[in-house]
Amino acid sequence: MASIQVRALNQANGQWDPTRGQSLSNFVFDLYAVAQIIATRLKLFQGEWFENLANGTPMFQSILGVANTNNGVALIIRERILGTPFVTGIQNVRVVYNPAGRSYAFTATVQTAFGRIVVTTLPAPGNQAVITAVPLAL
Repeated sequence: MASIQVRALNQANGQWDPTRGQSLSNFVFDLYAVAQIIATRLKLFQGEWFENLANGTPMFQSILGVANTNNGVALIIRERILGTPFVTGIQNVRVVYNPAGRSYAFTATVQTAFGRIVVTTLPAPGNQAVITAVPLAL
């Protein structure tokens, strides 16, 4: 029996729309659920959700347009990931700043109650940045 389940999000074309009409196939469980929650937590910007304006990644408040170091950005991302349910630890956080594109890329290995997940982001113009959280095979 699964410990956590969430509605699967169709990530086609960067829309992240909820899936419907396929019964239990519309849900992801345990390791895949935690991976999806991590990705959505990182994609939610602080001040974006009307019900809790303090919730979210402080992208404009603490990362973009703010004098910061790679270690500072890594701490912000680390804190955001560690706040995810069933996450027990995080290793190998790597943040790289690209001055030409004025963008950050990061990768981390996350330990959960169900196994390991690799979280990465690929910067892209505008709102097209891609964040993935992929479970590692056991």
